[in-house]
Amino acid sequence: MGRVFFMIGFALFVLGIVLVIVAPIGKRKNKRCSAQTQGVLTHISDRYGSNGARPTMKYYSYTVDGVEYQLKSTAINPHASKVGDQCPIWYDPKKPSVALEHRYTSNKLFNILLLVGILMLLSPILLAVLYAAFNR
Repeated sequence: MGRVFFMIGFALFVLGIVLVIVAPIGKRKNKRCSAQTQGVLTHISDRYGSNGARPTMKYYSYTVDGVEYQLKSTAINPHASKVGDQCPIWYDPKKPSVALEHRYTSNKLFNILLLVGILMLLSPILLAVLYAAFNR
């Protein structure tokens, strides 16, 4: 029983670390990418990972001030589902090579992810208390 509690606590702790790191990075990138241009979905590739998963990588092309840039993403884009589709691309005006195919108008999602990450970091403490209570 203790091993199960330990494994669950460890998994939640690791996921919490990932969320606590990823949420602020995503929030900053979302904030920086404030300018918009039109892009084109140029290529779609399916790759098989070592676990058999098949993430779909989408490649976009967009132009800022006469310079063409490329963006690759695994995110689902409701505006572009097949090669040749045009879609909005959000980019950082100070560094146009940094871009997103989707920009959130609110930081609510990132704040929620950060809160969930913090709760996951604290969950091993709760599991330890529960384990101690059940093993009296």
